[in-house]
Amino acid sequence: MGDRVSVSITIGGSLPANLVDDFVTLVQAERLSIDWGGEPFDRSQFPEDGPLRLFGQEIRDGEIAEIEDFCCTHDLPYLRWSGGAPSFGPEIVVWKGSGDRLRFTADEEERVVIDADEARELGTFEAIAEHFADGSYQPPAFRIAA
Repeated sequence: MGDRVSVSITIGGSLPANLVDDFVTLVQAERLSIDWGGEPFDRSQFPEDGPLRLFGQEIRDGEIAEIEDFCCTHDLPYLRWSGGAPSFGPEIVVWKGSGDRLRFTADEEERVVIDADEARELGTFEAIAEHFADGSYQPPAFRIAA
């Protein structure tokens, strides 16, 4: 059955107008909204300026893989946070628009955290600072391209 947890995702970039319906369908399938516990997302709720922030509760295993894959396929950078459950801890996943998806240990307040082992592995203060900077990435404004 899987553990069910809260999830938030912040998405930026330029969504081609011909993909809006596909995107909205994916968001609605996950029951995401623009507020915690809010009404289901609809196409009238795209932001006028700034990134698109979506929230979901009771998300199986804290994964919204189809939305994340859609974002990567269509060059929409994102930051996704998932809360923890007995079988896994909170995490942040960042995709900046290219390269690999970056995974970070997080807390229930949507912040990147590290333990002593991770700090030793990172090695230097500069590497630790870069780790935190990468994990707190903020996507650019979201817009629909004509």
